[in-house]
Amino acid sequence: MGRLRAPTGAVLLGVALLAAGLGSFGMAGPTRAGGGFSALRADATFGEEMTFSATWGGGEPDYMELLLGFGGEDRLVVPVELEGGRVEHHRDMTDDYVPPNTTVAYRWRAVTGTEVTLSPEQELLYDDDRPQFDWDQARIGSATVHWYGQNEEIARRFGDLAGDAADTASDLLGRPLADPIEIFVYDGREDFLGAVGPGTREWVGAATYPHLRTVYMWLGAGSSGFLDTTIAHEVTHVVFHDASDNPFHGPATWLNEGTATWAEVGNAETEEDVVRSEADSADGLMAFEALTDQFPIDTRGATLAYAQGATMVDHLLAEYGSDALAAIMDAYRSGATDDEAIAAGTGRSFDEIRADYFAAFGVSEPQPVEAQSLGRSDVLLPVQPGGVPGASSEPDPASGPSAGSQDVVWWIIIGLVIVGAVFFGVVIWRARRAKPPAGGGVP
Repeated sequence: MGRLRAPTGAVLLGVALLAAGLGSFGMAGPTRAGGGFSALRADATFGEEMTFSATWGGGEPDYMELLLGFGGEDRLVVPVELEGGRVEHHRDMTDDYVPPNTTVAYRWRAVTGTEVTLSPEQELLYDDDRPQFDWDQARIGSATVHWYGQNEEIARRFGDLAGDAADTASDLLGRPLADPIEIFVYDGREDFLGAVGPGTREWVGAATYPHLRTVYMWLGAGSSGFLDTTIAHEVTHVVFHDASDNPFHGPATWLNEGTATWAEVGNAETEEDVVRSEADSADGLMAFEALTDQFPIDTRGATLAYAQGATMVDHLLAEYGSDALAAIMDAYRSGATDDEAIAAGTGRSFDEIRADYFAAFGVSEPQPVEAQSLGRSDVLLPVQPGGVPGASSEPDPASGPSAGSQDVVWWIIIGLVIVGAVFFGVVIWRARRAKPPAGGGVP
């Protein structure tokens, strides 16, 4: 979640709500009475590997498994082999990205017939323990800030700002911050990118994983003032998560990002200028249906998406009151769809609200492009087993030779036969005229 790099060079930060995360110290569990699992161990090195091991004191089971949970979100069941009374699992993390500061819950399971033996659940913190970092930390209000190098002063400032931002977002969304958050401050660009993972867009300068309650900040993203508003943006995402959390689905991305962008300074004046400019352009504005799941990845599209989200939030607050967003959050927590939640908070359908929004910018609502028929494929498919041709292996009558062209071919063949007959007839006639009379007399 975040914003993009502005044309002036400031970064409008982007955040992807990605999967889970993990850490780097081991914990041991107690020995189970009467046999079972004991000596539970786990360790991890960020970006390299995780290892899990345990001792088994029971009989030979039918099979064994390692149960993993990543940050309270993803779940994984890993089959393992019992060897010499021990079980181990080594997980390669070089290509398996998990955000740092994720708590990994793990337990072992042995199954013999209908009997199931479970180890006590343990936890492993998958933290950013890359060797170049000598982390310091401090608890400031509702935030724990982490920094390395000479960045203590700005890290502590982020902690102070995080508390203010959480209070503002809580008033806006009608729910308090559920639990403390953690903020990791990265000095170098490569340090930051190594933490937020592969595939990060070039304009990303901060990232938040709300389910991990963790914010990652890059100090090179912009000026001091810009970083201050960025903290407000990112912390608002965590409060938004707390306010709307439900087991069914996440709210529309435009509403999530729009609320965080609006909360940076408490209005959407800058974003309104962007939307008005784009409304008059050849490309125009985007439909909100296109901004429900993901934002565009190009700079122009992403900038407009954030701006439309913020100006729609501003429209909701201006037209339906300061309690509108809190009522929408309440509806999400009860399992409402996007349209149902907005209707519950405003008393009007989202169709009507969208129409008013676009009319305010002097344009009509974008409509889906009509699907175009591609027609039948003229690609010949290989013959299927058994000699049955593929669906497109029969030539399309419309694309094959026409009846008229076939008639022309036959007339050419007939013409050649007639010309050949005449030619041989002439040759035979001339040969007969040249033959001498019987007896050899001279004329």
